[in-house]
Amino acid sequence: MLGYTVRRLLQFVPILIGLVTVLFALLNILPGDPARMMAGPFANPDVVETIREEMGFDRPLWVQYMDNLWDLARGEFGRSYQSRRPILRDLLEVFPKTVQLALAAEVTSALIGIWLGIVAATRRNGWADRLIMTIAALNLSFPLFWLALMLQIVFAVFLRLLPPSGYGAGFDQFVILPAITLALPSLGLLARITRAALIEVLGEDYIRTARAKGLRDVLVIRRHVLPNALIPIVTTIGTDFVRLLGGIPIIEVIFAWPGIGKYAYDALVFRDLPALQASVIVLAVSVSLVNLAVDLLYAFINPRIRYV
Repeated sequence: MLGYTVRRLLQFVPILIGLVTVLFALLNILPGDPARMMAGPFANPDVVETIREEMGFDRPLWVQYMDNLWDLARGEFGRSYQSRRPILRDLLEVFPKTVQLALAAEVTSALIGIWLGIVAATRRNGWADRLIMTIAALNLSFPLFWLALMLQIVFAVFLRLLPPSGYGAGFDQFVILPAITLALPSLGLLARITRAALIEVLGEDYIRTARAKGLRDVLVIRRHVLPNALIPIVTTIGTDFVRLLGGIPIIEVIFAWPGIGKYAYDALVFRDLPALQASVIVLAVSVSLVNLAVDLLYAFINPRIRYV
């Protein structure tokens, strides 16, 4: 497994180089003068030219590209045009907040979604199954921005139970509305996947044997069905967590959640190229590491899976 992990980590290197190349090309195609944006719309032309020389914007593109690669290889992301602070310091502040929101949403969707999937599978074709699958389909149908606004109107404006936006200490009342907004579509998908996985396992001979021995349904589900249906469930949770780590910028903007998604959105609006590039790279690395962790988890769930 160690060799497999090392090979997967080495595969990240050409992927990151390709990503940096594409980002560099796209960001330099965008209209606008970054030196002018840093100096401000009413700055003196001499000031703008000084900034252009200090930041290296007057150098050939291939020189800027090679310097960019070298800086990234040393972990140097540069300074943000907006905050004028080192981008690494900004990322260390905003990325943990996105992780907090993603964990809150994923735990909520996993607990509720798996439970709903178990209920639907054990009552297949019954009224509970049909009701749960209908709710799951509806959850997957709502646009996230509409769902976020509706939750704000109902719980923050009408009922005044929760704050409409902002950030507190992380896992407090401020995280409830954005976490529910992100969790509702996820739990709908997870409920459907859990139901399908359990129905497939429930038809196996060893399940009928366990029931014939007199085991209660709760024990059958917990000891025999769930452990053998975990692979697709874990895959869905891992894939969904990767999606949530992307920050869902529109949700972070609506709820004023200071995560990496909102940070990247603000960087794009301001044309803060170094900050936008660093945000995308951090997200790409996070996605790759989460996918690797999910693959390695398969071997612990199912001992028959071996990585060489």
